[in-house]
Amino acid sequence: MRRLWSTTVRRAGWLAVAGITTTCGLDDSAVIDCRCARETDLVAFPKCRDAAFDADHAGAENPFSTRLPDCPSGDLLFLREPTTPEAVLFNVRDTFQGFSAIQYVDQLAEDFIFVPELTGLEFYREIYNPPADYNPDADRDTLWARDQERRFATNVFDRQRFQQITVSRWYDAGEDIPILYPDDPRRETYIFDYILDFIEQPVDDGSPLAFEIRGRMEVDLVTPSEENPVWSIRRWQDFRAGIDDRSLTELRGIFAQ
Repeated sequence: MRRLWSTTVRRAGWLAVAGITTTCGLDDSAVIDCRCARETDLVAFPKCRDAAFDADHAGAENPFSTRLPDCPSGDLLFLREPTTPEAVLFNVRDTFQGFSAIQYVDQLAEDFIFVPELTGLEFYREIYNPPADYNPDADRDTLWARDQERRFATNVFDRQRFQQITVSRWYDAGEDIPILYPDDPRRETYIFDYILDFIEQPVDDGSPLAFEIRGRMEVDLVTPSEENPVWSIRRWQDFRAGIDDRSLTELRGIFAQ
């Protein structure tokens, strides 16, 4: 599998801006920059009801361009009920592979935060904008919250950019042991390695390129009630696997806008 993820490509993506015909939003309080399409979910994106469709997908050949993605369609995946933390983790995996941005965001708590790994943070300081004394373990500086995660998901789950996303390493109940809190049974923490493979749409010569990201994540999940549990992800901290590996922190930096 060939990797297409050099510093040159990563930075060049910010320089190419595709034509924009319309944008849409989930609601008045959460605006998402995306292109209304014929398959767009009109319930989730009501502003697309009267939009003119743009057939020009300029920039689709470059997965790192800043071309606006299509607003997500109404095709929903069959996901597990979020009655256990494991179900939520598997739902996140399935929404990556199924390109379902709306259902992905549904797995996140309202006060969700993502904590980037420090090497990726340095690559994308202009995106995360950390303070000088930033401490990833303190949680006092919220660099990336639910709105940023929604925008990231809308941008990366784009079939005009990628033809396939495969999660080859994720939470494994037989290998990864959760951390339980006897004094707080409405919270659990899961730490596990991840590997995701992205296959781009074919380029001009018809051959698709691919890249891999890998790392380790620590995920805190919470539920408001033990009696009627509805689990969601409140905190997601990223850790780098190796110096030459690319992480979810970098992926978010690329697809932040």
